[in-house]
Amino acid sequence: MAFPVITRSSFIKQFHEQRDGSRIVCFPFWELVCAAGCPFRCSYCFLQATPSYVFGHYRLSGALFSNWPDMLKELDRWLQQPTRRMLVVGELQDGLVFDGAYRRRTGKSLTEMLIPRFAAQERHDLIFLTKDANTRYAEMFPPSPRVVFSWSVNSETAARCWEEGTSPPTKRFEAAEKMKQLGWRIRFRLDPMVPYPDWRKDYSATTDRINEIEPEMVTLGALRASNTLRAHARRNGRDDSIFDYLSEKDPSGFKWRVPFEQQIEMFRFVVNRLDPGIKVALCKEDVSVWHAVGLEFQGCHCLLSSSDALVNERKDVVQETYISSYNTGSLGKVAVIA
Repeated sequence: MAFPVITRSSFIKQFHEQRDGSRIVCFPFWELVCAAGCPFRCSYCFLQATPSYVFGHYRLSGALFSNWPDMLKELDRWLQQPTRRMLVVGELQDGLVFDGAYRRRTGKSLTEMLIPRFAAQERHDLIFLTKDANTRYAEMFPPSPRVVFSWSVNSETAARCWEEGTSPPTKRFEAAEKMKQLGWRIRFRLDPMVPYPDWRKDYSATTDRINEIEPEMVTLGALRASNTLRAHARRNGRDDSIFDYLSEKDPSGFKWRVPFEQQIEMFRFVVNRLDPGIKVALCKEDVSVWHAVGLEFQGCHCLLSSSDALVNERKDVVQETYISSYNTGSLGKVAVIA
């Protein structure tokens, strides 16, 4: 696929979408903006409601940056920081889908540009977040403990309905399994979970596949959307039926969500089926959801670990996830936290 080429003034930023008093458990994680937009057509993609794409500053279907050497210079400066950090590639675009396009334009794919820089040092980590199954350029390198590959996955039904153009989850799991066998660190984001009919059967199969691959972490998220996202999805010709499942805002007023009890049911369903050795986290969820599911914060997808320096910036909400007493009833493996 040929992408237009544009310029950008800076490439590394921090996520700061938190309102005053918010109890959403999320952190000012570090993002590398390596491209604009995305050729995948996920119905729920938040970029559709982002001003840069609404007003046409960036093309929603994807663009490369002509001043990519500036991106690498900025990254080299970032790598000199003394405090350990995790850098996410794929929060504002897919982390691997532009790999081949950059190689055709510059002679090097993004993975060829980025992996050696992280493998050559021992302080900072890099994580690629993707719905793509093409890892051929990454496979050229020996595995590095400084690099993580993370696949955003869903049930086959959800992907077929609302993730148009992406690699099917079966292919994503195959790519993850291959990279794990090669020695790379692997994580998953099962997100966004959707409570459509037969979700239990489908997410049971998805969870079984995750257990087979044994990632170091799984981060769970449920469908969420801003006030205007459905209108933008409809304007972009994407299937907006997914938004029928949204009915209420989370307690922090952050996003529209599926009904609270339904959300808790989905999370508990997966948590109780995941192997005990897999670390579990929630993505951009209110503290009340962590409480209801019965999870303690042990880190999440975009951090190095629970001891990441960024945790200190939201120590208040982290402390709230440590439940003093909670009767989980018959939740199976979800522990009562005392």
